[in-house]
Amino acid sequence: MIFFLNNIYNIYYTMISKVTLITGGSRGIGYNIVKSLLKKNHKIINISRKNCEINSKNIYNYNYDINDLDCDIVNNIIKNHNIGNCIINAGITKDTFFHKMTKNDWEDVIKTNFTSNYSILNPIVNQMRNNKKGNIIFISSVNAKKGALGQTNYSSSKSAMFGLTKSLALENSQKNILVNCICPGYINTDMTKKMKSKDLNNVIENIPLGKLGEEKDISELVEFFINKNKYITGSIIDINGGLI
Repeated sequence: MIFFLNNIYNIYYTMISKVTLITGGSRGIGYNIVKSLLKKNHKIINISRKNCEINSKNIYNYNYDINDLDCDIVNNIIKNHNIGNCIINAGITKDTFFHKMTKNDWEDVIKTNFTSNYSILNPIVNQMRNNKKGNIIFISSVNAKKGALGQTNYSSSKSAMFGLTKSLALENSQKNILVNCICPGYINTDMTKKMKSKDLNNVIENIPLGKLGEEKDISELVEFFINKNKYITGSIIDINGGLI
């Protein structure tokens, strides 16, 4: 009887661990993470303004600007899903030097990249605490650590994730919830492809490995945190080719 109950318990929590909510899964790094996890038979709940255009019965798209979300909306989204993993990935940039930056550009970036995450995380953390299991991964940026010209708003919003990571990890460690933050460097995405050749070459020259990272470098690290990690929590992990 005990063996039978243990098997049911293990099956239940395996099912939970295969349910992943991601913000900003419709393009770039987020899109690649979704593709990678679908291959591992995850059920994906994607919250973004546009659908993640992958033909799969295991994707549930919820089209919201994350600034329009409140806890009630998220509670309704997760009502029928036991979230095993939450990946906070969505973000925007509105670059200009601080002395030229409007208050709206400052507040839009801070709100989208950081403040709005409360409405997503609060319901999910409560659900994870009830399940006594969970995995939260923040996607930050190398510029959160080194700063960047014209990105005082973006760098500030992404570095704020560090304190959130460490505090959430402390608060929820006794509930078997792991919380970590990934800091990608310059990755070969549509965003870097839009950079001027001169600017992109200058970036690559400053990377010790002498090349951009690939989207799969990030998705493989996310997979490790979801599928293999048992003892890392409250950590800020750099993946930037040695840039920092």
